[in-house]
Amino acid sequence: MRTARSAAGAAALDHQVFIVGGHDCTCVFNSCECYRVAEGTWTFIKQMQSRRCRLGAAALNGKVYVAGGYDGAHFLNSAECYEPARNEWFAISNLKVNRSRVALVSTRGKLYAIGGYDGLTNLKSVEVYDPATDSWQFGPSLHFLDGGLAVAAAPIVTFSD
Repeated sequence: MRTARSAAGAAALDHQVFIVGGHDCTCVFNSCECYRVAEGTWTFIKQMQSRRCRLGAAALNGKVYVAGGYDGAHFLNSAECYEPARNEWFAISNLKVNRSRVALVSTRGKLYAIGGYDGLTNLKSVEVYDPATDSWQFGPSLHFLDGGLAVAAAPIVTFSD
C-alpha cells in the first residue's frame, strides 16, 4: 500500500483488493487504494465521501460497499457504494444503527452488517441491505454482543455416500 493505515476496510472484487479508509493514529482517512493482482501494483482510487475507520466493507454485484465506522468524532450509520467502472462513490441508505467495528459480508444478493459498537455498547443486532430497494432491515440478532468480529460467506458443501 502507498499509505500506512490501521482499522481499514477490505474487499476483494475481480482479482483486485480494495483497502478503504482507516487511520494512522492522528487522522481518519477517506482515501482508498486498489491492489491489482495481475500487475502487482497499488493505485489510489476515488476517495469515499466520508472519512471512516473501523468500518465494514464487502463486494456485491461488481461494486464495493462500505457501512458504518468511526470518523474520529462520531460513530457512523452512513453507507456508500463504489462503482469501479466509473471510479465513483455514491451514498446509499443509512444503517438503522450507528456501528463501528462492524462486520459486513455479502451473500445471496444482499449485504449483512453484523454486530459492531455504537459508542456505548457492543451490538448483537444484524442489518440486511437489499440493493434492489436501497434499504436496510433488521435481521436475526446474534446470541451475544460483539464489536469487532470477522465474517465470511462461502457456499455450503455437503458430502454424501
